[in-house]
Amino acid sequence: MLVDFRVKNCLSYKDETLFSMVAGSRIRKLKDSHTIQLDAFRLVKSAFIFGPNGSGKSNLFTAIKVLRTLLFNFENLNNVKQLRLPYQPFKLGGQQEQPTEFMISLLLDGILYDYEVQYNATQVLYESLTKTTKSTKEQLFSRQWDGAEYSYETAQHTALELTKYTRNNTAFLSVLNVFNDPDATKIFDWFLHKILFLDEANRLSSHPLIRKLEEEPFKREVIKLLKIADFSIQDVTARRVERREKNTIGYDFDSPEVIQEVDIDLHYLSFDEAGSPIGTETINWTMDSKGTVRMLHLACVMVDAYNKGKTIFIDEFDTAFHVSICEFLMAIMNSKRNVCNQFVVTSHEIDLLDQPLRSDQIWFVNKSFKNESELYSLFDFADLQKKRGDISYAKRYLKGEFGATPVINEYLSDQYLGEVEVSEQ
Repeated sequence: MLVDFRVKNCLSYKDETLFSMVAGSRIRKLKDSHTIQLDAFRLVKSAFIFGPNGSGKSNLFTAIKVLRTLLFNFENLNNVKQLRLPYQPFKLGGQQEQPTEFMISLLLDGILYDYEVQYNATQVLYESLTKTTKSTKEQLFSRQWDGAEYSYETAQHTALELTKYTRNNTAFLSVLNVFNDPDATKIFDWFLHKILFLDEANRLSSHPLIRKLEEEPFKREVIKLLKIADFSIQDVTARRVERREKNTIGYDFDSPEVIQEVDIDLHYLSFDEAGSPIGTETINWTMDSKGTVRMLHLACVMVDAYNKGKTIFIDEFDTAFHVSICEFLMAIMNSKRNVCNQFVVTSHEIDLLDQPLRSDQIWFVNKSFKNESELYSLFDFADLQKKRGDISYAKRYLKGEFGATPVINEYLSDQYLGEVEVSEQ
């Protein structure tokens, strides 16, 4: 499970920024339902990130994707010289020559792993992995570039032997994974199978989860969620189809690439003029509403993730959803039924601030006048508990008490509106 994630000099995050799923020690509110106790750690089941458009909410998710790309960059020992590092520094403040830094803490099978990496456009500059159990804390390896060569420290001699396979532009952790190091394999398994990003960029018809709608037990659970959320879908039919797409990468332009996809039909009740049901009608999902398709996707994600210990990132959570559906989904995320999954969500829907949430589950992203993203938690506001409890978080947010609200330039606004009035005369 995700414990902490730190990022520095990546996309809109110039300075070191911490995102944490660790529950606040002094918060008792909703402790039994909204948190998970794992050995010495108590983690929140969900985190909700609010902020204006363009503040950097989505960039936090992208930063985790960049780290994943860095680790999976090493796939073929023979072609490793050709690999490019996913270097995307903050570009609006002279940071292009500075390294990007990531640190991620994961709790896997009762073991805490702290992985840190620093790199620039051409090479990895620093890397380390620490392993903490109930009784011991051990640095499994560290790697440091001194300007001329690398120095390594490893806990095991076998790992030290693998340094000869590690080029400047590859992570040592990736090499350990290729050679089946058990600790590295656990971390890579999390990145490969335990995290999932749900956003607008997903091509739903080719998503592996949608194909599971061909399985009857899986489909029944998905339809159950759709009905609870007031989507009057009676049944779903999934079938495999082939889509042919021109191959623009290879040399054979005349041989289209065959892509396996799933086509979905949604079955609704139909009624006569008196309102009596007379059967069902079929609507292909490409003709249905954006909200219905997005809910179908999210329902598939939630059903598939049940009891699997996944960390699910949902960008623009409220897109195409009524606030009541958002509230229903939040209730699932934080319910006692959810025993091991985590959800990290971005949203613009201010009313969600007044849902049953703890202050350590609420985060804000603000963009400074220098276009730098600043991420902080509601838990960081020390005077929060001194205020009247009957004043909602949403009202306080709209009053500007927590920042992270868009600021309209009134002078330019008046000038623009004045120009409109002149043009209409």
